[in-house]
Parts: sequence; structure tokens; C-alpha cells
Amino acid sequence: MDLIDHPDNPVPDGAKTGFATTADGIRIRYAHWAGTGPHRRGTVTLLQGRAEFIEKYFEVVEDLRKRGFDVVAFDWRGQGGSQRVTRSSRRGHISNFRKFRTDLRTILKEVSLAHYAGPHFALAHSTGGLVLLSDTARLRTMLDRAVITSPLLGLPSGSHALGIGDSYRRFIRIITFGLLGKPPLRASAPKTSAVVEKIGYPLARLMSIIGLGRLYVPGGNSKLMVPFEKNRQTSDRTRFERCKKVLDKAPELGIGSATFGWLNAAARTMMPLRKRAAGPGIKLPCLMLGAGEDRIVSTPIVEDFVARTRSAAYVEIPGAAHEIMMERDVYRDQFWAAFDAFIPGFEAEQELAEARLKSTATVVRDANKAGLAGISQS
Repeated sequence: MDLIDHPDNPVPDGAKTGFATTADGIRIRYAHWAGTGPHRRGTVTLLQGRAEFIEKYFEVVEDLRKRGFDVVAFDWRGQGGSQRVTRSSRRGHISNFRKFRTDLRTILKEVSLAHYAGPHFALAHSTGGLVLLSDTARLRTMLDRAVITSPLLGLPSGSHALGIGDSYRRFIRIITFGLLGKPPLRASAPKTSAVVEKIGYPLARLMSIIGLGRLYVPGGNSKLMVPFEKNRQTSDRTRFERCKKVLDKAPELGIGSATFGWLNAAARTMMPLRKRAAGPGIKLPCLMLGAGEDRIVSTPIVEDFVARTRSAAYVEIPGAAHEIMMERDVYRDQFWAAFDAFIPGFEAEQELAEARLKSTATVVRDANKAGLAGISQS
């Protein structure tokens, strides 16, 4: 499937596309671009979130290329232009995140590492961040560093995932004339949704066991987008509408709500990372960025995880919604400042500087030799 071009979201020049086939026979769509910056700084592989697709990241691809990075992007199985895993192409379903790890390893081996030289970096978002963190023992030999925005390590308090928390609090505020129902202060608020973790996860597990894992979670459906006013992804209307226009032109790229199977697979991947030993077990150097106004994943859980992880650093962007890379410029600028400070890293920058000095010294030496040779011949 070719990349979808739209006047408001043009395909970056020089794209090379194709499909990679995983060990279990799933065709994964990918695209890659060479960097355009004055100095080559490495290769970045993009790991999307749930229900996303390559076209959504064209602006990010251009931002990376201008910085001198080669870029590889791909669609997880079951979404975007990759092979679907259910008869209903709009179901956001997966039975085990191990399959996503297979997708990532396949792309790294057959595209990123095969076509481009290092150093190699990952830029992951949300679900992509969870996949990466669950496989760092293996990926440490394939990647040098990773930047993760809004990693899916827990669902936020208030039951936002099931869509009942805001409505419940609004009702209480109305009948008590504003005395009750106010959102708790962040310092005292629960870090995750008790409803989802105590009821939702066990229910998703049960539904998966009895063969109903492909059903949508409560309130889920096949709709691809919601109105801007109801979205929880970004406060930037222009970037939100740009994504909508792409889906209007190519609805086959999109998927609807998550299934019980997806929720069960996500829970089984997230919960082990809550263990105290999980943080010290992460060997891949990571920078994690939390969104201050995230209503899709739990930012406090991300903070907790980083506090237990010696190889990770944390930056929170106050006011930003979940999709930091698709947010307003005031938030994106903060993201790119943090990214530039961490990637490619001090050591890599030193190596690049030394390489440039050696190259300059070689040019000067050759020029001097040529000059001396000319004098001796005269």
C-alpha cells in the first residue's frame, strides 16, 4: 500500500516503502527516508501509538530529517497499512503484545539496521513505548538510546478509559451546587484508575479466556474519529483536523476502539513493569516525556517508573495533552528541546566532532602535500 498523499499532509520527498514479513507471516508496512540535514547524526525508528499510521507522522519525519537523521516508520500489525488480524478491519485487537515485539524486531533487522548505519535510536509514543520497554533486554543490542512520549504504563484515575469518570463528577457537582465532585488534587489523586484495574482488567482477562476477546470494550465502537471538542489527544485543532482529512481520504488506515483482547494484552504487559525490580532491569538509556494534561495514560505512573529506573530520565511538559508530538508548537518546542539534548547523546556528538576534525585535518594535509608537490615541480 502506497503512502497516502494529501495537500495538507504531503508525503516527504524521497520516501521508500515496502512490506516486511514477520516470522509468523504478518505483512508489516514500512517507509524510510534519508536525512537532509548538513551532518548525518544516526537513524531514528518511529514506534507509533495505538490506532495510528505512518501518514500521521509526516511532520515528525521532516523534523527528524532536518536534524540529520535517517528515519524509519512502520505500522503495527492490525492498523494502518499493515495486515489486519481480524475479519473486521476496524477492530483494534491483539491477543498478546509479544506479537508487537515481533513486528518491531522485524523492522529493526530488515529495514533500520539493514539500510542505515548507526547510531540507532527509537522514538516511541504511548503503546509503542510500552512495547519498547517490555523488550529492552533484547533491544539493547539493537538500539543506542530511546525517547518515549506518554508511555502506556497505566490508565489515568477517574476511569477515563471507560468514559464514566467525568460524567459522574459533573453529576455530583450539579446536585451539590459545586460543593462535591471536584477533581482531587494531583498530589492526593489516585495514580491509576481503580475501576479499570480492579474490574476492567479481570473482565478483559475473562472475556479473552472464554473466546470473546475480540469484542469491543464497554463503550467502544468502530468510529475512527471524534469531534475535536471531545478529543483527548491534542489541543491543536490544525494538527487534529489534518489527521482527520487523511482518514477521510483513506479510511482503511484507521481502526476503532480497543477490544477486550487488546486491553488484556496491554494489562499483562504493563503490570510486570510495576514491580520494583522492573526499573533496574531496564538497560537501554531512555528519556521519557509525560504530558501534564494527559487523560489517556497515567503520567504519575510514568514518574514512578522513571524514579526506579537508573537508565531513564524524565521530563514533564505542563499543559500538554497525550500526543505531545501532535500538540501546539508551545509544547512541541519543549519536546524537541528535550529530544535534542538527549539524542544522539554527548558521547555520539564527541565522536562526530572528532570525525569532522579528522576529516578536516586530512583535507589540510592533502592540500599541503599538493602544494609542496607543485613547488618542487616548478
